[in-house]
Formats: sequence, structure tokens, C-alpha cells
Amino acid sequence: MEKIISSDILDMIPHDSGFLYAEKSPMDDGNIRVSFFSYEQEKNDVYPVTTKTYLRHKFGPEFKTIAETLGDFISCDAAILANNGVITLYDTGEMHIFTAGGTVAWQGTLTYQDEPVKDLAVDGRTVWCAVPDRNAIICYSPNEGRVLLRIGGGSVSAFSYPVSVSKYDDVLYICNKNSYKVRTIKLEDYSVRDYLVFKEPVTDYFRVLDVEYAALESGVYRI
Repeated sequence: MEKIISSDILDMIPHDSGFLYAEKSPMDDGNIRVSFFSYEQEKNDVYPVTTKTYLRHKFGPEFKTIAETLGDFISCDAAILANNGVITLYDTGEMHIFTAGGTVAWQGTLTYQDEPVKDLAVDGRTVWCAVPDRNAIICYSPNEGRVLLRIGGGSVSAFSYPVSVSKYDDVLYICNKNSYKVRTIKLEDYSVRDYLVFKEPVTDYFRVLDVEYAALESGVYRI
């Protein structure tokens, strides 16, 4: 593995040639400054980008309207839905569903067994989310406004404080903060397997073309 970023990362957004990220750093007056950067995979290089570039990649064409509606546009996860709408989710479970035109179609708090959900992985007309405090993964339908399926949780010890979900082909990749593992779920039979094991907490996993990345406590690594 190669460490490519060691700074304090607030958000990462994969795109076709790498990923964008938001970084926070302290200022002399005690305030916090947030800056935006792009990591370019082919050149293995980092350069600054504008807030507008970051927002466009995160929210799509109606980024300005969506960002103004949210206010805090950094702390939320975001995904583009099959109908070109946008769904956003904060760690508190606060969720917004926007139309393709950027207006709010629904706003509320998504919980499962009274615990907030986090992270988003689009799967057709549904999204997969993690429920850290229930050690579970759920499939949620924005159209129906309900949870369709749960994997893990209860007496099943498949996950250990799962904090993020990503989907490639027909496989989900689950980052388990407490066990230091990325585990997979094959959607054809819902079987769960270990995929990657680290020596420290893992909070995010994503892929750009054939290159894999993981966010660990010590930084972001190219695997």
C-alpha cells in the first residue's frame, strides 16, 4: 500500500480520473479552514480545485441550489439516483431527497431500530446504508420510503461497527471500523466474506477504474 494523503480529510468524492477531497486545517486565529483538492490517479499528483468544482462533482448540475438548501454541504454523503435526483445523508440520519431540478422532494430522518443510518451506495432505485450501532446494512427505497432488507445485526456478527458502503458490479464493500476489515456482500446470494484486513480502523473504500483506495485512521492509501 502507498499512503497518498495524510491530512485531516472531511469528504472524498471519486470521479473518472481520481477523486476530490475536502481538507481541514487550523488557522493562526484559531478558526478552521476548509480547502478542496483533486487527486489525479494517472499522474499520482494533487492540486487545488474550486468550491464550485467540488460541489458539481458531489451534487451534479443543480449543485448551487442543493448546496444553498443544505447549508452544510461538506458533512453529508451524496449520491445521484436513477432518476437523476440527488439523495443526501448526514451521520445523524438527516436525509434530503432532491428532484433532478434541485427542489426538495422529501426531508426527514432515516433510522433503523431507533439508530441513525449513514453512507450511501446506489443500487438501481434503492440505496444501501450502514447502521453502525446495530452492526447491520440496510437496503432503503426512496420511492417507497421504507427499508426493504437488512443484512447482519441482531445475533448475527457479520459486521463490527460498519461505517461505509460502496457497490461495484453486484458486490457491496463494507468498512468495519472496529474489526479493521472491509467485508463483501455478494448480492446474488447475500454471502459475506472478508476482503481486506488492516492494522487500524478503516472508514472508507472506493475504486477508480482498476485502482483501489482505503481511508484509514492514519490517512488515505492506494492499495
